[in-house]
Amino acid sequence: MNLSHATPRRLLFLFAIILLPRLTLADVGVGAKPVEGAELLLDGSREMLDAKWTYWEGPGFASSLPIKWKVVDDPFSSGKCIQTDDPAAAGGKFGAADIVTKQQYRDFRLHVELLIMNPGGNSGVYLQNRHEIQVLDGDNTSHGMGAVINESESPYYAYNGRGAWNAYDIVFRAARFRDGKRTEKARLTMYFNGQKVHRNFEINQVWGGPRSGIDGGNDDGKGITDTPGGLKLQCEGHDVRYRNIWIRELSLEKPDTDFNEPVAVASLVPAEEKVRSLFNGLDLSGWTGDAARWSAVNGMIRGANENRVPSSTYLFTAGNHRNFRLLFEVRQTMSSRHSTMHSAVAALGERFTDAGNNAFGFRGPLLMFCHDWGIWDAHGRNRVVPQGPGPEVERRGEWNQIEILVRGERLRFAANGREVFDFADKPELLKSGPIGLQLHSNDQPQEYFFRSLLLSENPGENLVTVPQP
Repeated sequence: MNLSHATPRRLLFLFAIILLPRLTLADVGVGAKPVEGAELLLDGSREMLDAKWTYWEGPGFASSLPIKWKVVDDPFSSGKCIQTDDPAAAGGKFGAADIVTKQQYRDFRLHVELLIMNPGGNSGVYLQNRHEIQVLDGDNTSHGMGAVINESESPYYAYNGRGAWNAYDIVFRAARFRDGKRTEKARLTMYFNGQKVHRNFEINQVWGGPRSGIDGGNDDGKGITDTPGGLKLQCEGHDVRYRNIWIRELSLEKPDTDFNEPVAVASLVPAEEKVRSLFNGLDLSGWTGDAARWSAVNGMIRGANENRVPSSTYLFTAGNHRNFRLLFEVRQTMSSRHSTMHSAVAALGERFTDAGNNAFGFRGPLLMFCHDWGIWDAHGRNRVVPQGPGPEVERRGEWNQIEILVRGERLRFAANGREVFDFADKPELLKSGPIGLQLHSNDQPQEYFFRSLLLSENPGENLVTVPQP
């Protein structure tokens, strides 16, 4: 690619469009490679295990060096992994044979891949040898899989299940102190298998008592001290395996651990457009819809059903919009039990109560995505615009970056950096109305996640996520 004649704005686009997918898709999840500046801590070899790890000799320690954990074949690749099999921890002896890095850390970004082989398999990932991210098959409580133990609920919905590799991606900021007193609590943001499940989550204490790690015995775990700590992996006598662990040390001045995915794309929007977020990441303030179908989950909007949806239902913005640019990311849950039915953005029409007495119905254009693409005129002309290249650019089961640009009668739509359609409709058929996210009528379960929803009014004429000539 020749960049010698590229305009500054085009260079900015190329920089942002490269960085955003790398952050949200490639650098998190199973198989993620170390980011620049990261150190590999576990590659499945005995040499690295012995060089960078040792036992944590806490009050329950009962093993002895060299580390007794086993190097075994990765059941799903040609590589090796480390198995938490130490006789000293047989029967679930807590703290008897945990291993910890020789290096200690304060702020960092961490990637851990783990595999649970049997029902009820139990281990744990301890940040700073203090704060446990639980590894426990079959438990979806605050003591369960992926939970900040005893402080958050388990994001069990993101679990790939036992017998499959899973990945934690974490940005952690250590507690801050002044004059020996804690002034800011530790906090973290975490992806679980590519889904953001904890966002800027504050951690109150160390749980589990003296055997759990540093400060576990101080004031019942509330006496956090200003000392760094290593990364610890727990052994409880179960067949849990680890591989591809890497860490990058950080220095986070502000109490913010969020990966902040939308920043790169938002920076592409012309300065004269006032971009605002449609979702606060916490609740559905500013939206209205069926509370049984829509919820805010760990920084995302979730639309889902387990039982029948008799007619398509929508989560609507409180205000009306006519000329706008909408940027967001969407991911459809793909599994053997989930429907592949598309979703859509409803716009330029009207909310109404449909024949099924659904108070959140919609009449007007549906700009569709995932499995089916194009425009459908709901309760009107039906199919208006064909799919175009939508199926080619779709990242099935992954996050898709969407841009919708509406100016007058012209409706443009882009996905993952490519324009899907450019359509001029009849002006008299388009009106100012709410923007809606669709959960389609369906007899099968379906699930969609939306995040990074950004809106600007009276936008410029160009799509910002598609390279300009």
